Formats: sequence, structure tokens, C-alpha cells
Amino acid sequence: IAARHISQSRARMVVGRYRDILLLILSLLPLGVQAVEDEKSGSSGASGSSGSTGYTQTWLRGDPTEGHAHVHEGLRLEGGDGWVGVGHTLDEEKKRKTGKVMVRRIDNAGATVWTRTVGDSHKNSGKSAYSVGFSIAESGDMLYVGTGLWQKASSQMKAAVLALDVATGTVAWTKVLDSQSKHGGVRGIIVDEGRIICTGYVKNSQPGFLFVADEAKPAVWELDTAGNLVTEKLLSIEGLGQGAKIRKDLSSGYVMTSTAWGVIGGQDLNHVALVKLSSSLGVEWSKMYGMAGGDSQVFDMLVDKEGNYLMGGHTTVGEGVVNWDYLALKVNSQTKQVEWRKTFGQPRGFDARYIHDEMYGVALDPAGNYLLLGGSGDEYKYSKTDASTGWMSDVWVSYLVVVDTEGTTLHEGVYGKKAGNNAGEHISVDTTTGEVMIYADSDTVGGFGFLKLTPD
Repeated sequence: IAARHISQSRARMVVGRYRDILLLILSLLPLGVQAVEDEKSGSSGASGSSGSTGYTQTWLRGDPTEGHAHVHEGLRLEGGDGWVGVGHTLDEEKKRKTGKVMVRRIDNAGATVWTRTVGDSHKNSGKSAYSVGFSIAESGDMLYVGTGLWQKASSQMKAAVLALDVATGTVAWTKVLDSQSKHGGVRGIIVDEGRIICTGYVKNSQPGFLFVADEAKPAVWELDTAGNLVTEKLLSIEGLGQGAKIRKDLSSGYVMTSTAWGVIGGQDLNHVALVKLSSSLGVEWSKMYGMAGGDSQVFDMLVDKEGNYLMGGHTTVGEGVVNWDYLALKVNSQTKQVEWRKTFGQPRGFDARYIHDEMYGVALDPAGNYLLLGGSGDEYKYSKTDASTGWMSDVWVSYLVVVDTEGTTLHEGVYGKKAGNNAGEHISVDTTTGEVMIYADSDTVGGFGFLKLTPD
């Protein structure tokens, strides 16, 4: 069963508890590719100037993996002939000592085309080794994967980029970025006119997947498409330990975001950090966006059609916020000022004190609206069932919110399967058809869940 991860402290992340009852349910499910009935709930799509913005669940599919696997990011293939997710295999209950990068391609019907795992074991038998796939980009016939890759000789997880053949999943080359000490990872990656641009972290004391490597050192890199390192720069920005995502800026250069730390009213609080980079990856400006009284965390970002920045994450502060709720923050790229800050939560109406609404992905639909995606579920002893819908608070769902560029809500809905957790981790959109793929942390289809939505 996939453990949901609840929000991090500065020292470390806390992993959500396992649910024995879902182990029993999962053991009774058939293996192989599985499609499920539509089980969405929430408000129907509203009609705006661009038409309907509601979505219907088409299918939820995936193949079992040995132990379990967790997906972190994904993309729609440029040719329109499938989808690809990236993440890592999990060391469930310490039975498997080697976590590996995992990349899986599916076709348009949800059938697996290929799966690639990469990662070495520890040099000492019985000790754990950690390799994680964080991010993915496509250019031509190649996929470029940002990873933390275990190095057996040094017993360290190093930032690395893998190049995979789109058609076969064969690894064409591997570039390990090991000039710095301790552990590292490439958390964000894009390809811009033949330049592979990455962000992540180095010099961290802890290996493996972390929601925020806040005690590390943020880094940006440029590679060419042959895997040669062109540029490596370490950033010195107070309170910032990593780069989480990087995007091409519409004006020039790039923009990077991550959760960082800052002080408001004497309190050390999580902030949303924005860093504007030049084409040569030099820092042009940086700014923190926080709110007194609680934490504001960011896990994804996009640059919209007007060149402004939309960040998505979750927060403990804001009007009506209880526990952790979705946070959407729009910043004007010219003034660097917040245009609006919106929070969302409780799509199934349970007691907010016991529900986490955690956003991890944002995307644009073909009309330019913002899609906000994550998971909603219960991490406590509290347990309730909605008699009208059949949803249990203990079962995590994929929670989608659609807003226009002014922040007006156009649609909210939850998707998944009542038999087990299917929490949204990332989202991508077919820019022609508007079809949406949710990459779900799934207990019902083997970890790497592909949950397809069709626009109404």
C-alpha cells in the first residue's frame, strides 16, 4: 500500500501510516491492467467563456510492480501516442533494500509499452540504497529524466540525468553530477532549443525522496543533448535549500521555484520562493512569498500565456484554512507582486481538522485556465463515510480544481476508486484534445496509477 506523506517539518518528512484494511482489499484485486468505473464527486463543471471546464473519469489503469512504486511526475508524449510517468520503487516494510528510478510509458489505451528501472545496490549487503526519479522532459526521440542516482562506490545519492529512447526505454546515456559532496538530486528538468536545463540540490545529509531538501544547497545545471555538462552553478539565497521546478520564461531566461524558509513576525515559516535566472543561469532576482501565522509550500509552477507565474502547493494559513489546504499563488512577472492567493479544500465535506488537501501539480488547459491537482485524504484516527457518495475519509482521492486566470473557480471534482488510495501526484494535458492525465499514487493498480479524465 502506498504510504501518503504528510507535510514536512524542517528536520525531516513524516510518512503517513499504512492501512491494514487496504492491504486486504488489494490482495483480493486481480493483477494486470485494470479499468474502473467513474467514481468522481464534487461540483459539476461551470461554463465560462471557453465552454465547459468539467471532467469525467475515463479510466484508471496500471500494472503491478514488485513491492510498490511511487510516481512523481509525468508528461504527454509529443507525438500524441501515449503518456510517461517517472518515480521510484519503494522499500515496502524494509523487504527490498534497493530503491530504483522507475520510468513507465503507456499507450493511449493505458497499456504498458515499457518500464525501465535504474539504480545500484549498496556496497554492503543488507544496507539500503536510494535512487529516485524526480522529473522528466521530452525532445525529439529522447526522454530526459532528472534523478538522484545511488553511487555504490561512495554510498551517496548524486544528482544525475538519464537519457532514454522514447520508443524502447533503452538508456542512451547517464550523466552523474558529482562535483559536490554528500547527497543530491535533479528535481526539475526542461529542454529548451537543445539545452537541457535542470534544477535541484547538492550537499544534503540525507538520501532518498524528500518533499523538501531544505538543509541542502540549491543548484542549476545545463547539459547538451549528448550528456556533456555545460554549466553548473550553486545558488546562495537565504532560506533556500533546493530548486524544485524550473520553467522557460516568456521574456528571457528561466524561472525556478521551491519551498524556502523565511521569518515573519519572529516566526520561521515556509515561503514560496521564486528565482529569476538569465539565459546563462545567473540569478537576476529572487523573492519570497509567505503569510504570517502559517506555512506556504510550493511543489509545481507554470508560466501562463501572458508570461505570469502560477505556483501550486499547500498551506496552513489563510481565510477558512484548517489543517493543510491547497494553495494557488499567482505572481505578475513584471511587477513581481502577488495578483491573487487562493486556497481550496474539503471537496468531500469531511471534518477539516483531519483532512489534508495537498497540491503537487499545476497545468494549463487549451483555453489557458489553470488546473490544480493533488490529493485529499485523512491521516488520523478519525474515520468517516459519506452515506450519499460512499467515499471514506481514509481513502485518498485525486482532487482537481480548475480556475481561470483571475482565480475564479470553474470546477472542482474528486476522482479515483473507493476500494483504495489514488492520490494525485502530477498532471499533464493533451493541448489538442484537452484530455488530462493524473499520475496517481495508487493502491489499486500497483503504485504507478494513470488516471485519465476527458473534458465534458
